[in-house]
Amino acid sequence: MSSETELKLWLQEGDIEAFRSLPRLKRSRPRQARLRTLYFDTPDFALARHGIALRVRRIGRGWVQTLKTEGERSGGLSKRLELETAVDKPVPDFSRLPAETADRLIKKKWRARLAPVYETRFLRTAWNLRTPDGSRVEAALDVGEIVAGKKSEPLCEVELELKSGSAEALYVLAHTLAQQVLLVPFDASKAERGVRLAAGRPGKPAGALQARLHKSMPAGAGFAQIARAGLAQLQANLPGLLQEKDPEYLHQARVAVRRLRSAARLFKNNCPLPAAEMARIAELGRALGAARDWDVFVLDTMPSLLEAVPPAEKTLLSGRAQAARRKARDAALGFVRRPQTGADLLALHHWLNMHPGAPGKPALVKLAARRIDRLHAAVLAAGEGFAEKTPQERHVLRIRVKRLRYALESMGSLFGGQKKFAASFAILQDELGALNDAVTALGFLGRLNQDGRLGAMAAKLAESVEARMQERISEIEPTLQQFFRLAPPWR
Repeated sequence: MSSETELKLWLQEGDIEAFRSLPRLKRSRPRQARLRTLYFDTPDFALARHGIALRVRRIGRGWVQTLKTEGERSGGLSKRLELETAVDKPVPDFSRLPAETADRLIKKKWRARLAPVYETRFLRTAWNLRTPDGSRVEAALDVGEIVAGKKSEPLCEVELELKSGSAEALYVLAHTLAQQVLLVPFDASKAERGVRLAAGRPGKPAGALQARLHKSMPAGAGFAQIARAGLAQLQANLPGLLQEKDPEYLHQARVAVRRLRSAARLFKNNCPLPAAEMARIAELGRALGAARDWDVFVLDTMPSLLEAVPPAEKTLLSGRAQAARRKARDAALGFVRRPQTGADLLALHHWLNMHPGAPGKPALVKLAARRIDRLHAAVLAAGEGFAEKTPQERHVLRIRVKRLRYALESMGSLFGGQKKFAASFAILQDELGALNDAVTALGFLGRLNQDGRLGAMAAKLAESVEARMQERISEIEPTLQQFFRLAPPWR
């Protein structure tokens, strides 16, 4: 019985040759092998539901079976049980595994129903490397596909497996490799992706992940969990953002940046994240935000605005808006594609692993209550006299509401009785978001008509947006009053 410690990284297919040519790898002679691996499970994926992967892989002229458990995962780094034995043919042979372990992990009622449910076919290029601290690491580049029946999806990833030494060496090596090519920490295993493909569940944008918190947690340990959840959401959406057209990947990546920055702001005096990396994450967030604003304008706001616009002006406005949206998206993708993006994610994960949070005071639950209460007071102050406020003052309220929301989403599990508060809060945020979309649309209309070619039509559309803004403002006032009367659940 043994354990496996590895760091998994996503690589763009267009960067394969650049990765192979990295100076750190060129100093070592690679070895290559074409691998075909059959993954076994029950028709209802009983093994996968219990975090178990059972596979048989062709290596040379023989077959090797491997039994793995899910183990611990964070930031692409995983530590899990791995049992590996030779078998005579491409089917599992439980007599070759330790009986106690096999009986504990794979129930006998499952065994008769096991069958190949998906497979991987890829070319592995591997380098044996030694890091400065003396650790030995195998760097493997896997390029191929995952196949389930007639369905398939590409596979392109890097695995750094610790053969001996310290797990910290994996992050040090990964950071070296990530200086010249984008490498994104990637938690999804081949087995998880294969199960999803076989089950007919297409990949989708990753929403906010809930940190695992408990009331007895020290504040530093709680922050580490919250920060890891934000990083996990961000890195889970980057491959889809670069490969797919669905704008939701960009939206969720932007949300992840905001959640991470919000947590860093709340805990800056207790557990400050590295300043340089966080400054670049903030730049990434701004690039994503600019692209997201154009997505909302083109996809949500503009269709209703164009309903009463003559065809010629409609074509002109739509064309300009689409061009501006493409430009903003290209800028955001260009920012994401920089090797520095992956290097920063790796550096933040490495830092969190090195600083798990000191035990003892302050307790997370007490610190969370104080910080959330302060954010709540800031919302109340910014919301007073909302109807008479300037657009800038209303924007301040919206930002404060967002910060309170992110804090509650991150740490609200520490407090009970949130259902009524959360429902009212969600309505308030939706209404403030709609108002902000109208303000943004007004600015975009002005930018799209800088040469005046849209003429009177632009002024008419601006009047329409202004009217919407006034409607939103009148709707928000009673929602604010209702929100002010709610008892905070954290007190």
